[in-house]
Amino acid sequence: MHRRTIQGLALAALFAIFGEMARAEEQIVIVGRFYPAPGREAELETRLLRSVKFVKQVEPNVTYRLHRSAKEPTVFLYYEVYPSQAAFDRHRTETITAFRKEAGQPPEGIFSRPPEVEAFGLLAE
Repeated sequence: MHRRTIQGLALAALFAIFGEMARAEEQIVIVGRFYPAPGREAELETRLLRSVKFVKQVEPNVTYRLHRSAKEPTVFLYYEVYPSQAAFDRHRTETITAFRKEAGQPPEGIFSRPPEVEAFGLLAE
């Protein structure tokens, strides 16, 4: 290969690596919607509030907010902001596992349908 081609490939690889590193350090935003089964709204709300308290103690650098829909008051929404992909991965693998050890798995039939969870990346600030 020519020296210029090798340098070009090396630069492209370097930019790709730095791009991946930058993305790994970008904030991760998670939005999760939870739908309680009819008659179990208060039970789910109590569990979700307990999880917020737990997460705030374990992960004080994470934004972890629980909302209720104004349009459909039986729909709960989490808004979560993690400082990096690594922080989000720790949340999923360690914090949620620890919470479930303490609080138990969600009770059978508490959801009317599966939770909807979606990740967002920052587009503009």
